[in-house]
Amino acid sequence: MPALSFWRPPIITRLRRSKLTRRWRAFVIALALYAALGAVAVLFARDLAGLFLLGLYCIPSNSVFPIPHEPGVLYFAKFYDPVWIALAATIGSVIVSFADYALIEAAMRHPRVKGASEARMFRWAVRWMTRWPFAIIVMFSLVPVLPISVIRALAPASGDPLRRYIAAQIVGRYPRFLMLAWVGQAIMIPTWILVVATVGLAVVMYVTAKPPVEDDEEDPEAEEILVPDLTDPEHPIEAGESTRLTAASSSATLRAARG
Repeated sequence: MPALSFWRPPIITRLRRSKLTRRWRAFVIALALYAALGAVAVLFARDLAGLFLLGLYCIPSNSVFPIPHEPGVLYFAKFYDPVWIALAATIGSVIVSFADYALIEAAMRHPRVKGASEARMFRWAVRWMTRWPFAIIVMFSLVPVLPISVIRALAPASGDPLRRYIAAQIVGRYPRFLMLAWVGQAIMIPTWILVVATVGLAVVMYVTAKPPVEDDEEDPEAEEILVPDLTDPEHPIEAGESTRLTAASSSATLRAARG
């Protein structure tokens, strides 16, 4: 007797055959399901469309992108009950958890990042993460001053299961969003202030998250001076093999060479 076969939507079949990792496939499926839920809300319960938009906004704003989630929660809190606000924002945070793991797991396979993972500080952070993973994720997800972006990298890097990561996210993020929604409903911050805060916080997050770039470019006003290499006095190298020096440091270099 042939095995029973169930009909699957074409998009599911294509995802299974694609070269996407299982984390990315899970993220795409979760995003598609949420989009379908939003379409139902827009068609049959338009009063809930704002909650769908909030959840959609909380997907990139709870990821590695420099987008603050606080102004969005404060804005929609003017129109909906804080319980529903917290639920919609938490759903967006859960959806992006699949992308968090996909990005970090891919990054950990990169040679440069793989070498950085052997750093002393990184190994120290991973060691603490493996001791109390659930409690640490909850704490960083709940307390506003703690950088949740650190946990987004440490949880996958330490091998913490995705299910536990999502469960800890729910435990920590929901009360945080709930408290933020209560504040937004009680104070009713003007929209223009929230817009300015969104842009300002995005700029600050981008600047602080951007790694410092070392200036390896040569000074365009540098003067090329031929200096013999005297590091080995018995076998000096002729001045034809030169070093580019700036005019400001040329005199000090020559004095060192003569000494």
